[in-house]
Amino acid sequence: MHILFNIMGYTQGERNEIFALQPAPLQVLYKGFVGTLGATYIGHMVTDARVSPPEFVAHYTEHLIYMPHTYVVNDYRQQASEFRAEPGDAAIERDLYGLPPEATVIYCNFNQQYKVDAPTLKAWVQILMAVEGSIMWLLRFGTSNAAEETLQAEAVKMGLDDPSRIVFTNPVARRIHLQVKALADVFVDTPQYNGHGTATDALWAGLPLVTFPVRKMASRAATSFVYASAGQGRATLFRTMKDMVNTSVRLGRKQRIVRQLRRELEKGRFESPMFDTKRWVTSFQKVLRMLWEAHVRSSEEQDTAEVHARGLSSTRESSQGLASAADRAGRSHIVAADVVPPCGETAEVRADGPLRSARMGGSA
Repeated sequence: MHILFNIMGYTQGERNEIFALQPAPLQVLYKGFVGTLGATYIGHMVTDARVSPPEFVAHYTEHLIYMPHTYVVNDYRQQASEFRAEPGDAAIERDLYGLPPEATVIYCNFNQQYKVDAPTLKAWVQILMAVEGSIMWLLRFGTSNAAEETLQAEAVKMGLDDPSRIVFTNPVARRIHLQVKALADVFVDTPQYNGHGTATDALWAGLPLVTFPVRKMASRAATSFVYASAGQGRATLFRTMKDMVNTSVRLGRKQRIVRQLRRELEKGRFESPMFDTKRWVTSFQKVLRMLWEAHVRSSEEQDTAEVHARGLSSTRESSQGLASAADRAGRSHIVAADVVPPCGETAEVRADGPLRSARMGGSA
């Protein structure tokens, strides 16, 4: 076994004790846990430059493997034939799925409720109160109504005129869930913990996604998806909650802009990097080859340094020789589009250029 992937991190069902034994020379964190593990036994993490900007690299213990467009892979195109209604399914219409047909604008968020903090709920209330006849559509999770009743009650305390303007519906069959989600108009993200699968679902369904990145990796994923999906970032990505609210209101009042963005997203399904599985896999294969080749080179340098050290009479000279080899090996960690080592040093390697290494200034 040469490369072992950890796709769970600190989530339910993880088996980090296996990785702690280091059964593979290269152990890589990918996707399941959105953040650093802070563990010495995980050497690398797959990410991208928007989710994990170089200026934040000091917060990661892993060497960062930068994918060219987005760190997430999906296969919507390959599964497109599975996402279709069957003869017995009801028509895809708002009133049949618990959505008021008279709603002028349907904002939505399909994340689980634990991602909705007080500032986010307050922002949603501001949006709804500024756009007459609009609703916020959320999904119902679990068998208890406690979460939805609490959210609605808190929204009223924040100034919402009618708690029924926050609408909860049950999840639908997977084969039609994207078509049903397309009944909405705009996906308004949860900034502190973005939608991941729900966000890519929304983009594939043609919903403009309004978000803004904060500092944590979990709060920056949607930014990566938006940029990779159809280049609509100029219209839906911002730096503050206030801007996110203002843009959501603007989209609610100007459906012409929403229709334009939806056309761009629908076109991007078959043209953008976000949904180009073959392109992503090709880049990832290149990454893995480069990663393994760098490991082999660093191992050879380490072996050479150790042989040299045994021939030195001075213990100090021996230590210096080993440190020099280790330093050279550390600087050789690479990646496909780029590789960024932790602790403020960034190294890049591209398919069309050599490895470049530079010290980052300041702290994240």
